[in-house]
Amino acid sequence: MEDFEEIYRRCAVPVKKYVMTLCRNESLAEDVTADTFCKALRHIDSFDPNTRVLTWLCAIAKNTYLDYIRRREYQNLPLTPEMEPPTPPENGPEEECQRRQGQLDLYRNIQKLGSGYRDVLYLRAFAGLSFREIGDVLGKSENWARVTFYRGKNQLKGMMKDEV
Repeated sequence: MEDFEEIYRRCAVPVKKYVMTLCRNESLAEDVTADTFCKALRHIDSFDPNTRVLTWLCAIAKNTYLDYIRRREYQNLPLTPEMEPPTPPENGPEEECQRRQGQLDLYRNIQKLGSGYRDVLYLRAFAGLSFREIGDVLGKSENWARVTFYRGKNQLKGMMKDEV
């Protein structure tokens, strides 16, 4: 196992991004990420060297977030444009406004999906995990992750098409 400081430097940002997809609250995401690494350090002996460190950390992060929800009854906050990373506008203000509105519509439609589809889409698109890793995080098979991603993506396409 590599040095824990190096693991933190390499994995802190992806773990925080993953937690942000779950809670959409930067302050809470920072707290959950910090707790995730504390738990990982305390339970480093339970790490399975056959899995990727990021997969293990994402599983801890998800469980830590669920614990926060149970204990503190946090409500999911609506996605706001301020949470998006700033990007320089490539076109005029009208095109930029339309692009941002399209992103918000996409995120809103993802939230309308069932939690299984939503989790798989987030882990694949935003955390960049493989289907095997997604299966590991969610306690399912790689094939289940592939099928769920495909079905969720098709549902999302249909929802987006209906809005146009």
